[in-house]
Amino acid sequence: MLHLIWVRHHLRPGAFWQLPRGEQLFLLASMEMELEAEERQARAQMSRSGRR
Repeated sequence: MLHLIWVRHHLRPGAFWQLPRGEQLFLLASMEMELEAEERQARAQMSRSGRR
């Protein structure tokens, strides 16, 4: 997860660990929501194209 935060949002792991715990949790939850939305979108595209 930290790798994705770094690659997508340019927040290095060291900077992440220096954040207050509440901000860390918020970023992790936000990243999880982002990944779930991408997964839903990919599934919807697959079902529209007739693939499973």
